[in-house]
Amino acid sequence: MINSPDGAALSPTSSPGAASAAVLVLHGGGTDSFKPTSWRNVAVIRMAPFAKAAARRNPSAAVYRLKFSIRGWNGDGATALRDARWALDTIRERHPGLPIVLVGHSMGGRVALLTGGDPDVTGVVLLEPWAPSDEPTRQLQGRAVVVIRGGRDRVIPPRTTDPWVTRVANSTAVLTQQMLPWAGHAMLRRFWVWHRLAAEGVRDILGGALSPAARPNSGSARRSSP
Repeated sequence: MINSPDGAALSPTSSPGAASAAVLVLHGGGTDSFKPTSWRNVAVIRMAPFAKAAARRNPSAAVYRLKFSIRGWNGDGATALRDARWALDTIRERHPGLPIVLVGHSMGGRVALLTGGDPDVTGVVLLEPWAPSDEPTRQLQGRAVVVIRGGRDRVIPPRTTDPWVTRVANSTAVLTQQMLPWAGHAMLRRFWVWHRLAAEGVRDILGGALSPAARPNSGSARRSSP
């Protein structure tokens, strides 16, 4: 366990001796809450199998889970973004020069898309992301963006994120999106499908399948629902 001075923490899921990449997994949170986050919080626990799936599918990657210091976004997300940048700096110190993929759910997805412009981040996997229509996309230029959403999400309905996803599709990011019509926000129904798709998204980003060179026309690619 690696603790930040501000209450955030990193937990390594896998640390191969000669890692070729790193993955940072970001959990969800609430709109407003200054309560400290615990490793026992449901949103934090939910991401553990995603980290394990990413490690299994990408055995040469060092995979970490971040625990945000507090549970909420609280207006501008300053605390969550600070925690994520600390995590990226910490990973960079431990694995200098390696490409990093961010995996984020809900609020963690919002953090991932906003910090996706970090120079070492090559792509992001966004699960039911909290992505308001006016959220920027410029920071994701030239990066791979995998968006997986559920058609039955009542917390963040797809119609609320459609405008942002469309803007990403019209940018220079390489977007792959998938809609699971049977899925809700907690990603519990057919959870194994979620775990597999997220891990495959990480694999495709690290393997170069979603690089601008592999997709010279960029834009959006849709996959059929499993």
